[in-house]
Amino acid sequence: FLHDNNNISPRLSVAYAPSKDRKTVLRVGAGLFYDRTGPGPLFDLKRYNGVRLHQVVLTDPGYPEPLSDAALMGLPTTITRFDPTVQLPYTLQFSATLERQLHKNATLSASYWAIRGVDLFRSRDVNAPLPPFYSVRPNPAFGVYRQIESSGHLQSDALELAVRGRLTRYFNGMVQYTFGRAMNDVAGNYSSSTRSPGINAFPANNYDLSGEWARSDYDQRHRLNLLGSTHVAKFLDFGMGVSANTGAPYTETTGRDDYHTGYANARPPGVSRNSLQGPGFAQLDLRWFHDFAFTRKQDGPSARFALDAFNVTNRVNYASFVGNLSSPFFG
Repeated sequence: FLHDNNNISPRLSVAYAPSKDRKTVLRVGAGLFYDRTGPGPLFDLKRYNGVRLHQVVLTDPGYPEPLSDAALMGLPTTITRFDPTVQLPYTLQFSATLERQLHKNATLSASYWAIRGVDLFRSRDVNAPLPPFYSVRPNPAFGVYRQIESSGHLQSDALELAVRGRLTRYFNGMVQYTFGRAMNDVAGNYSSSTRSPGINAFPANNYDLSGEWARSDYDQRHRLNLLGSTHVAKFLDFGMGVSANTGAPYTETTGRDDYHTGYANARPPGVSRNSLQGPGFAQLDLRWFHDFAFTRKQDGPSARFALDAFNVTNRVNYASFVGNLSSPFFG
């Protein structure tokens, strides 16, 4: 579909221990990773080709009665196309870690992670009503002309400090703190394995993309994770999990279709994407467990009994937020 056949994706990693005891190790790695469209957009290219499936977007459906089938078929249809210059997006991922062995079973590490996204997928209505009144489409023969482009960018940097192993006589686990920053101009979570998360995202104003460069959907400045277990005495084995992070951003919208495109995603003048800040997240999970061995052999079969308690502080952690100014649930 894209005829983009030069996608060489080299990857390289090096580990170096400068001292003879090898207790200090420097690890450096980098790689090039190409994205894919996924099947959904390819289906749209076949379905919304102007012939196979007729889709009409009514930006002002204030009619006194439903339109007849003949009237609907007379309205311009939606089409989906690739931008003629489209190509496969890619991310350059780089990391450097300095690791130090504290004692036999514990290590301390400091890591820097960077991601640069180039030519990321996004969609744009290139037949959107023209400014300044946004009332007339340039080509009246079509309705929404969805153009799938590779024009987005991503810049993500993070510093991670971690200590792992048997940290004390009684505690074995991991403590990890991350300070990060992620900016992009395409909606979607590019920190996950989701394929082309922004390919279905439209900008608020198809003729002005300046407000799209902002904090990414998954941008969280501070993240803390603690996982571990401790053995106090016989039948007193405990596990603990602590997760805490600062809030993620969300977007303020008017709740109206101010640009008459069929999408109520317009923002107030001068407001960029993801300008609002959600509250932080914190959760404490606890576990009691005990292993019963069936034989005297150290690596023999055994059974584990456990009792888990999740979010024991009963903290309310909100998952999503309403940025629609027209909604009574704003914020």
